[in-house]
Amino acid sequence: MPSTSTPDYIIVGGGLCGLVLAARLSEDPSVSVCVLESGSENFHDENIDVPANLARTWGNPQYDATFFSTPQKGAGARQIFLPRGKGLGGSTLVRRTLNFVLSAISLLDQQLGNPGWNWNEFMKYFKKATQSESFTYCPQDVAAYGMHFDENAHGTDGPLKKTFPRCMDALVQPALQTADILGIRRNPDPSAGDNRGIFVATKSIDANATRSSAASAYYEPNKSRPNLVVLTGARVSRLLTANGSGSGIVIRGVEYLQGDALKVLEASREVILCAGSYETPKILELSGIGDPSILGKHGIPVVLDLKSVGENHRECQDHLVYTVTARLKGKLETYDSMQSPQVAEWQKKLYTEERTGLLSATPSLFAFLPLRTVDKDGIILDSARKMKLEGTNVAAQMTFKLQQQWLDNDRIPWIQYVAPFPNPALNEVSSINFIDRFMPGPGASVEPGRAYMTINAMLHHPFSRGSVHITSPDPLQPPAIELNALDNDADLAIFAETYKFAGKFLKTGPLGALVEEVICPATELKTDVDINAFLRQSLGSSFHPVGTVGMLPQKDGGCVDPSLKVYGTANLRVVDASIIPVLISAHLQATLYAIAEKVCLVPSDVERPHDIVLGC
Repeated sequence: MPSTSTPDYIIVGGGLCGLVLAARLSEDPSVSVCVLESGSENFHDENIDVPANLARTWGNPQYDATFFSTPQKGAGARQIFLPRGKGLGGSTLVRRTLNFVLSAISLLDQQLGNPGWNWNEFMKYFKKATQSESFTYCPQDVAAYGMHFDENAHGTDGPLKKTFPRCMDALVQPALQTADILGIRRNPDPSAGDNRGIFVATKSIDANATRSSAASAYYEPNKSRPNLVVLTGARVSRLLTANGSGSGIVIRGVEYLQGDALKVLEASREVILCAGSYETPKILELSGIGDPSILGKHGIPVVLDLKSVGENHRECQDHLVYTVTARLKGKLETYDSMQSPQVAEWQKKLYTEERTGLLSATPSLFAFLPLRTVDKDGIILDSARKMKLEGTNVAAQMTFKLQQQWLDNDRIPWIQYVAPFPNPALNEVSSINFIDRFMPGPGASVEPGRAYMTINAMLHHPFSRGSVHITSPDPLQPPAIELNALDNDADLAIFAETYKFAGKFLKTGPLGALVEEVICPATELKTDVDINAFLRQSLGSSFHPVGTVGMLPQKDGGCVDPSLKVYGTANLRVVDASIIPVLISAHLQATLYAIAEKVCLVPSDVERPHDIVLGC
């Protein structure tokens, strides 16, 4: 299929969902697919392939679209860094942890009006996604960390590669033993339907210690198919519409920039937006699909009045996070040891010759915990139950109330710790000062030759909600991303308690015995006022944005229906994280693979009434 012809499907965005869709759809030789990706085909170089080199991609325009939030009133008026992958593979190229853990709750509960997306139904697609992986590990190695994997929850011969970390730093076992003392249960397999507890996470890293991305897993093996065309350096500026019928506005194709040239590509069946939670609403608004009051500010004619684009009336959410850093006693083999040129050279040799060592892995130890872990007296729970969300639509109220129901559900992890979390600012791997630029820094100088560890604390279900909207009719201008971080007392109170619990973790058991002193924050915080001030100055994002083009009933303020078709259109779908109307209790990667697999059914696959059939 030459690039100038009319494909059946145009996929906007060559990230995780876009490349899964492209690979699955093009399995049918009678179907033609064209993917438009604004970045390049750069998914094989040492900054991508070597797992621990991931921090080299952040803020680097070759790999990262490099978004920033608007100044956040609740976070010291700071702009929060929001990296998004740029290039074939999208954010699977720049993810921090390459963590592959399934959410333990329903993705989009029946209470939200999305038939076919309750937990029991969606679990079938989790299984389809995990059957698309190749999982390799040594039983003796995993047993040493309390892991035992359920074979029914993992695949063995699919395109996506997954392994158990072959190298972990010296702090993992002491941290596990300390968690035992603190009453945190070990989880032998967080991908088997229950992700509560502490565990060593599997990674989307192959048996050769190389990152397995959507590009290497789904695109690379299929790139020679004559019915699959991928155009890189192609930035979609708007959707092109035609007169619709009773089924809605017809999207006839897209307009895109490639170099200095403005080009047009038409589709015979569907256009599918897979551009992500920031770019998808931006493209819709640039195309005249959105809130007339916002479009009018920028002189964009209204094609379709869909006020919920970009927010669902404050439905954009992200996992918020902060870090605590400690200096350790003695000399330990942590990522920080690579400050030494000799150690760095040795680690490079280990990786090059044996495919092991610190460069072969990323943060591995995770604890997913219910709210009661840090709120034993229930004060925060009672306060959060009384909160109200003002000035929003039915959909926002629905998801807000759903989160309130989750507060005292011990089956739903509310907070997450990553410990020990390697600090990229302190080792040779990173080419940027991650701490100072993106997650405010230790507040104390680090010493060459010393070992450090960082605890990364995340809130899975913040009550804060924001929006994403265009700032200009110019498609090259970034959107305004408003997080409204820490705009409510409940989020701040939960974070304050997670800080206290992290301090306990650093003072207890075998791990506590290794800690010399906490250096971030630089001084001991003795009051809640001090803790809250630290949190506002150090809060960042864990880069998991959702909810900007939410899947909810239209009457309640939704943008897409359960088949992911945009309301009011005949042939436009959205398949990316923007359709998730409420944050899940996990990182997004595994869930997004499942969403893309669910959408990729063809008519011959149809077995259940809620299956999605593209082109119908």
